[in-house]
Amino acid sequence: MRSRNARIAAGLATLMAGLAVTPATAQKAKDTLRIGVYQPIATIDAIFDPQPQTNLMDRVVFDGLVAYDTETRTVVPSLAESWKQVDERTVEFKLRQGVKFHDGSEFDADDVVYTINYVIDPASKFRFKETRFGQFESVEKIDKFTVRLKTKTAYAPLMTRLTTILPIYPSDVHGKLADKSTFGRNPIGTGPYKAIQVDNNKGVVLVRNPDFKEVSVGQPAAKIGRIEISVVPDAQTQVARMMVGDQDLMYDVPTDVADLMKPNPAIEITTIPSISFTYLMLDAADRSGIGHFKDKRVREAMFRAIDRKALVNALQPKEIAAMPLQPAMCHPWHIGCASSVEPPSFDLAKAKALMAEAGKPNGFELTITTWGAGRPVAEAVAGQLRRIGVNAKIENLTVGGFVTKRAAGQLPAYIVVWDNGGGNPDVESTSGFFYEPGSRNYNNDAELAELDEAAKAVLDEKKREDMYRRIFDKATTERYSMPITPLGSVLAHSKDLKIPEKGTKKPEGFMFNLLAWK
Repeated sequence: MRSRNARIAAGLATLMAGLAVTPATAQKAKDTLRIGVYQPIATIDAIFDPQPQTNLMDRVVFDGLVAYDTETRTVVPSLAESWKQVDERTVEFKLRQGVKFHDGSEFDADDVVYTINYVIDPASKFRFKETRFGQFESVEKIDKFTVRLKTKTAYAPLMTRLTTILPIYPSDVHGKLADKSTFGRNPIGTGPYKAIQVDNNKGVVLVRNPDFKEVSVGQPAAKIGRIEISVVPDAQTQVARMMVGDQDLMYDVPTDVADLMKPNPAIEITTIPSISFTYLMLDAADRSGIGHFKDKRVREAMFRAIDRKALVNALQPKEIAAMPLQPAMCHPWHIGCASSVEPPSFDLAKAKALMAEAGKPNGFELTITTWGAGRPVAEAVAGQLRRIGVNAKIENLTVGGFVTKRAAGQLPAYIVVWDNGGGNPDVESTSGFFYEPGSRNYNNDAELAELDEAAKAVLDEKKREDMYRRIFDKATTERYSMPITPLGSVLAHSKDLKIPEKGTKKPEGFMFNLLAWK
């Protein structure tokens, strides 16, 4: 069950045996934080490169109109100091005055109008355009520091959406670019950090923005002067760097690897509960042509063969294993997440009986596709499925390869991580991701698609929650997919570094502008 983590841990144990046992030295004296990331960073622009690592940097280089307080679960000011609902489709924003972009130019309504018009322009091409901005109809400048945003219909999650999806660009700079996708190589925002280097090979360097004024807990001011972000794809190499003092922070640390690092007196391990979870999706719509999962009995047999509690105990830190198992395909922290139907419980005898009833007593061959942090869970699930005759092999892809195959309908089953669009507060991201028509949908359930579309326009919170309960209950009842394990954010870091356990729900467990030296 722990095969991959065990292999990594064994390799690291050998590696660390040859390292000097001298304590690592952090860069506190130089006010410089050094961190490794697992994928090259070619651009800091989450509109064009919406991968999780880009969001780590994008969120602190750019501000949005509003931010989110994860503790009070409320929308708070950012570039907009206040707002009001003019009618069910229109929100008016009063913008902050005296804000400067990183190049010294003044922020005003022209920048907001330009950015929104750019993302809704049919000529602008980028991933997730329709899902993120498809509800936007128009934007109007009222005066230099007032704008009105109109949506196509009543759109309940508009304000929470704006806390994560819309970085505000400087209109003069962005507007002059012939190729807008190059903007993120030299990004200019208003956020607490400036990017002074973005290089696919050399990495990223962020420096504190001295002109940034903190107006809410949703976007804190930077506390560390300089952050050096290196591309280090190999976990073993990152651990070695941590052990000898060449790196100050490592995230997505496997539990076994974290245990090996604990004896180093200069390193601390911090585990923070996350809204991320792994899930198993089955091709109920038979887009892949495998045929097996058109039968609900086979889907249920798959789920009943999985011992979720055993997986959590084996693969997650004890702090995460002690938490209740997630009942539905949404995290309870999400606004609107509701359910009343429990997923199938672990029952090997029932699973075997269902397989026999469906005419598959000897099981079948299956490929389970995965990427990133989903791989250890996928490998463990494959082992459990063998007990009902399902001979599953694992296909481990890059995120790009996975997205391409998923869009082409080539995945009979997959286990990956879901984080509600990088920590978006509202469950609309989850519901839309899984159930609206499109390349990600592997159930093609027309009722779920209709309910998902209707729920967006319901402004009454109680009625809207009832609609989402219907969505997630039906998805569970039909056995389309099932949450497998919650994921904790496991961080290895210098003992000189303070990791706040509150202030963000990002799946990595931190934001750069929350980190501070002790």
